[in-house]
Amino acid sequence: MRPLVILGSGGLGRQIIGLAQDVERESSAVKLLGFLDGGVDEPDVWGVPVLGGDDQLGELDADYVIGVGLPSARRRLDMMATELGREPATLVHSAAWLGLHTSVGAGSLIFETAHVVAGAEVGRHVMMEVNTFAGHDSRISDYVLMAGGASVGARAVIGAEVMLGIGSIVLGDVVVGDRAVVGAGAVVTKDVPPDAVVVGIPAKPTRLRRGRITA
Repeated sequence: MRPLVILGSGGLGRQIIGLAQDVERESSAVKLLGFLDGGVDEPDVWGVPVLGGDDQLGELDADYVIGVGLPSARRRLDMMATELGREPATLVHSAAWLGLHTSVGAGSLIFETAHVVAGAEVGRHVMMEVNTFAGHDSRISDYVLMAGGASVGARAVIGAEVMLGIGSIVLGDVVVGDRAVVGAGAVVTKDVPPDAVVVGIPAKPTRLRRGRITA
């Protein structure tokens, strides 16, 4: 059993508590020690101790998972932890489903009722929240966040640091470029270029104006 810390104690970090407890109960692979989050003044979050800031990771003999959603922040925290010589834990809920010949990268978090279908590849530090779906032979690249109910069709390719909003759908054989954002409920029917933001049915590119997304 390996000690485990969660980097970040916000909403997503708190969500990981139940996932870590399920893995501990079902496999005894990890034991949750607490959070590392320098922005929290409280001694604990939902009964889980706050052990200090991210910089304390180098002082602990513990594996880690990343509890923040922004993909660029996930990459940054992973790089920091790697430089400190720490290893990521991979957490798969007992109520998730992994098909034959699938792979899940180091540090990824697969929540209950998530489905990774035959031949699908999930990269490093991917977060697949509740009711997400990776179709057969799809590829989910590193640091992707799939919000609840997001689905990726067969043979689709999701680039690194992509965010898929709640209930979004990427159809089969579609490629979503690195760092793109797919809005909640969007249906992506054709390839999305890197760094694009797409919304709607069918999903179309948007432009950012004064911090708001407009069609």
